[in-house]
Amino acid sequence: MGEKYKIGKLRASNVAIGDHATAEYTHHADPERAEIQAQALYQIRQLIELMAIHSEEINGPDAAMADAESIENVLQEKNPNRSRIMNLIGNIGPAVAGVTALAKA
Repeated sequence: MGEKYKIGKLRASNVAIGDHATAEYTHHADPERAEIQAQALYQIRQLIELMAIHSEEINGPDAAMADAESIENVLQEKNPNRSRIMNLIGNIGPAVAGVTALAKA
């Protein structure tokens, strides 16, 4: 973990002073968050497979599938945008609501 420095009015975790000086901040990934993200990615992939199987029962299957694939792409990012994921899930919900296998997923 980095140390905190106070130099005059400057407060920082990392400070570099002098010609060609550099400071680096290392971020350590939270293993619990990584596990949750991996589980969410696994579940969205299962949903995509189920959507392909039940496509004839889905209202607007192409749009719903595109949204599910967008969720998969966002979940593969280092820092996924939660609000984007929630919006995409909100788009998929009504389309798959009548399909029991998908609604449970």
